[in-house]
Amino acid sequence: MPPDPAEGKWARRRLTRPSRSELVRTIGAVVVPVSVAMLLCVALVELLRDDFEDTGDGGGVFSAVYTEKTSDNDMVKFKGSVLNAIVFVVFITVMTFGIFLCFKYRMGTFIWAYMGFSGFLIFGVLGTDIFMRLLQRLDIAIDVVTVGLVLWNFTVGGVLMTFFWPGPLLVKQGYLICISTIVSFYLTRIPEWTTWSVLIAMALYDLYAVLTPNGPLRLMVELAQERNEDIPALVYESRGMNDDSNNGAYQRASVDDGDASAGAGGDGSRGSSDEKYGLPDSIKLGLGDFIFYSLLVGRAAMWSWITCAFCFIAVISGLVLTLFALSVHGKALPALPISIALGAATYFLSSRFVEPWIVQSYARAMCA
Repeated sequence: MPPDPAEGKWARRRLTRPSRSELVRTIGAVVVPVSVAMLLCVALVELLRDDFEDTGDGGGVFSAVYTEKTSDNDMVKFKGSVLNAIVFVVFITVMTFGIFLCFKYRMGTFIWAYMGFSGFLIFGVLGTDIFMRLLQRLDIAIDVVTVGLVLWNFTVGGVLMTFFWPGPLLVKQGYLICISTIVSFYLTRIPEWTTWSVLIAMALYDLYAVLTPNGPLRLMVELAQERNEDIPALVYESRGMNDDSNNGAYQRASVDDGDASAGAGGDGSRGSSDEKYGLPDSIKLGLGDFIFYSLLVGRAAMWSWITCAFCFIAVISGLVLTLFALSVHGKALPALPISIALGAATYFLSSRFVEPWIVQSYARAMCA
């Protein structure tokens, strides 16, 4: 007797309905790597911050208009940092539209060659610099041949596994976390006022790029879905509910009966419209989100551990709220605005009010 089509459809819907434990695992698959990236950035800030105190603000596009000086008053710093942030956002917008046009006209080879070259510079130049400084700071003696072999294998392996070879997902995830940690650590060299202006400006840009009809990221996601191709970008893919090959039938069932949807900066598949709080089986988070999350927490660590801890919790809370909104909305959402808003507000409230109150309370308790 042939199966009832209605019963089969109901079975697929039941398969796509995530349980509470599956939701926790899916959220954890995103929260854990973000937490690791932020903690690694904080560790580097605490270990190597003194090495970069006399190197200026890092130059480049972040100080294209204004170079912050300690002698400037707050208003001058504010205006200059806003101008720097505007220049940076314009630069990012042009770059993103450029990548979109290359993707649209099928210039994928150029895109991946550019990304591969950038990855080689990050691993081979910035990563090497950090590694050598860590050896000096920790007073670890290793011969130059061993160091050269380690760095060469790390750099070449990172470029190949991240951009060109379909290797194990766990290895690629590890290299992506390394990229975000290295870049975010170097961005902590940006002066404080410019840092916060850039973070807020990028959160606003994320809203435009993902939610508006002509936003470059939205156009890229829609084109990728139309062509059934991967987005040409550095994207961290987390698999919470379906993280092994044995779940292939479950994944196919959810795709067959689900609406194509995008995660917080990525894509995936969700169940039917009558399901509540269904997250995609695979959530993709842009590596830029990792970098700016880590930059915010790293900047907080340069103030104090108390503020750093509060900002860490705020960023993770914002990410969880974004995932909750994704489960309701079911389409691509910007991952920066909520976390950056909570993190920035927490930083200023903690550093100006909460932390002084905690310190004073502790001092009074010790004197009592």
